[in-house]
Amino acid sequence: MKRKVNINRPEISSAEIAKRKNFDSVLKQTTNVGAKPLIKKPWFLSSVVAVTIAIVTTVVFLNKNNKTDLTVADIKDQVADSLALAEFYKAEEAKPCIAPPIKGLNVHYTTFKVIAEKGASLEYKTGSKIRIPKNAFADENGNILKGEVELRYREFHDAVDFFVSGIPMTYDSAGVKYQFESAGMVEVLAYQNGKQVNMAPKKAIDIEMASNYKGTEYNFYKLDTVANNWSCLGKDKVVPKAAPASPVFEALSEPTDVLVVEDTPAYATIEKKKNEASKEKVTQIAALPKPIAEPVKPAQVKKGKYTFNIEVDAKEFPELSVYKGLLFEVGDENVNFNKSMYDITWDEAMIKEGMKVGANYNLTLVKGLKKYDLVVYPVFEGKNYETAMQTYQEKFSKYKVTLDKRIAEEKRIEEVYQAKVAEFKRQQEAIVKANEERAANEFKQMETTQKVMRSFTVSSFGVYNCDNPSAYPTGVVCFATIKNDLNTNLMCYSVYLVDKGKNGLFTFYQNPVTRLSFNPKSKNMLWTVEHGVLYWLKPEQFNSINGGTKELVMKKVDQKFETVEDMKAYFNF
Repeated sequence: MKRKVNINRPEISSAEIAKRKNFDSVLKQTTNVGAKPLIKKPWFLSSVVAVTIAIVTTVVFLNKNNKTDLTVADIKDQVADSLALAEFYKAEEAKPCIAPPIKGLNVHYTTFKVIAEKGASLEYKTGSKIRIPKNAFADENGNILKGEVELRYREFHDAVDFFVSGIPMTYDSAGVKYQFESAGMVEVLAYQNGKQVNMAPKKAIDIEMASNYKGTEYNFYKLDTVANNWSCLGKDKVVPKAAPASPVFEALSEPTDVLVVEDTPAYATIEKKKNEASKEKVTQIAALPKPIAEPVKPAQVKKGKYTFNIEVDAKEFPELSVYKGLLFEVGDENVNFNKSMYDITWDEAMIKEGMKVGANYNLTLVKGLKKYDLVVYPVFEGKNYETAMQTYQEKFSKYKVTLDKRIAEEKRIEEVYQAKVAEFKRQQEAIVKANEERAANEFKQMETTQKVMRSFTVSSFGVYNCDNPSAYPTGVVCFATIKNDLNTNLMCYSVYLVDKGKNGLFTFYQNPVTRLSFNPKSKNMLWTVEHGVLYWLKPEQFNSINGGTKELVMKKVDQKFETVEDMKAYFNF
């Protein structure tokens, strides 16, 4: 595609610039409400980068403080800003399909540890039920897995959940973009030994998800993280909360010991303390004085056995040097021994520790080119044996005292550690119980007529959504420039509209937003993120937006949210 670029165009006067600053006219020509901006299209990025920079720069020239008389330094600054913005958009486009906007803030998984060959029937803290058949997990080659598997499960029920998860709520169907209004969304994954696993062939997991919405207008979707879009799988089944369990849940699997782990910051902090306590125990035991070596009990010469009298190096064999009259008896395992060896004057005799430490030794005899290796045992005879036994008894008594002292100290350290572990377990169980009670209370607060379970089956792991595709809200439309309270444009890519009348999250792209639309009769909020910091436009600020071109000053959220529940409380969800 060829384009004509006029390089030497005459300089535009201030009057001409002012005459053409009609953004309302531009706004009326905009048609595709939900479409991502032109800069996202591959052909545009690859062929006209230079023109993009020129256009963006010109827009900045016309808008920055309404200033038209720019110096060379101003122009250089504007070009640098435009380049930085282009790089920022490029980085945003390269992010994965699921990209949580705020580091450390997310809907956490609950991990159920189940035995693969037994299967399990699980209950999530919201009351949702998960039915896992036997032998439901496989490796990348389709081989059925055995043993413990971690099933990681979480649910998303409102705009805060959708936002912090980074899961896209945009649905592209036949080139038309919709936004999801959700009746609930789940993510289910499985791991073994830290490695993600697959669903076994011809196996499926049945889920009954507790939902705030009883309508049947919702479809059932799975997120395709490669295509960055949702695949429609049909319809789920709506079951009243008070109704009997569906047939698939009537025949539950045999009771199994299922360990439930909460993937929350508080739970993780305690888990970290448990690991630190374990390391501390090992360090304390290692720091204890080393016990003296257990003395070797002397053995008496056996009748009819052959012995050698060999001088022992005291430094090399301290366990033997304390004994007098030491002999080395030839072991029965020496098939190459011959009594004629006693008649030879050996050139060299060497001894070293054998396989049984302190009990036997290897004796090497050398004569010219001849060499013999023998297994020998330290022994005593007569009074030397009696003396050696007396020495052994004295040394063993001292050894026993130091050994008992060390055993007692190790026991004390272990008891302290086990007490800590018991307390950590109590704290974690309290966290699990509190989360379950909080979720149960939230569900109880719903109207009785809305308490439903949405039932569906999944044959692969991933993100699933019960959703109704919805058009962007209408009523007021404006060209919106997003600023902070210092009157500086926020470097943000996604701007999220929260309409309290709809259970969804409407996403607009880039700043300025060329066509921001909302329903003035609803309670609305805007969220966006710059460098990991959350900004918002309060509901009352929408009262002054009546179309045209607007500068929206968003307030920085100074509070640090430790949990998703903290954010919900802040924004009154």
